[in-house]
Amino acid sequence: MPPRPPPPPGALTILCSLGALIAAWALTAIEATVRGAAAALAGIPFDGLRVGTEPPWLVSPVLGSSDGLAAGTTAAVLLSGTAILIIAALVGHFVLGLFRASGVTRALALEGAVLALLWLPTVLVAAALPGGGGPAGELYRRLGAPQAGRWAAAVLGVFLLAWLAGVVAKRSVAVGRAWMRVDALEFRRRLVGVVAGVPAAVALGALMVVARWAAPAWAVGWALVILVTLRMRTA
Repeated sequence: MPPRPPPPPGALTILCSLGALIAAWALTAIEATVRGAAAALAGIPFDGLRVGTEPPWLVSPVLGSSDGLAAGTTAAVLLSGTAILIIAALVGHFVLGLFRASGVTRALALEGAVLALLWLPTVLVAAALPGGGGPAGELYRRLGAPQAGRWAAAVLGVFLLAWLAGVVAKRSVAVGRAWMRVDALEFRRRLVGVVAGVPAAVALGALMVVARWAAPAWAVGWALVILVTLRMRTA
């Protein structure tokens, strides 16, 4: 069967970017829920979730004091949501692929997996930025904000982005084959940019600003790094 005609690139980019923004909000809700449950198991009072104005529109857990917890326990609580949402998004993406969904549907489902994969590098880099926030940023502050830890987080985040960008590019090309030919390298790079690069840059950049993980200038810079890295890692 010949490949189905692809949607217009501009329309697909907008559609995938909207899907990525929705996926980013859903991932924050999953992360907050898991973090709250992990806090309760560790003995930290957990008073439920809230969608508040600080940060605006995002779901966050209402937690009591964690004073007295060991550093390892604190790290496990703060990063538990990040670990679980990566697993959940990847499982959901691959399960949907088993049901022979349309190319556009699979492209939208791909956004959750892409954001989940790039979530951890973003969290680590955000912790290393001046005034950075996020789960790793909060852990960094609780540990006394050592300068060595800041550099370690930045290097690890960039390294993970370079590695995971190759995985994202391969999955994006595999999804693109559902409705178009992806033989030429330049075409594959454009495809990855449409279904993964631009949507991930928009969603993660917006998340960093809205969630107060980084100043807008740093968020834009990280979004550009994601775009360039995905293009370079597309084989």
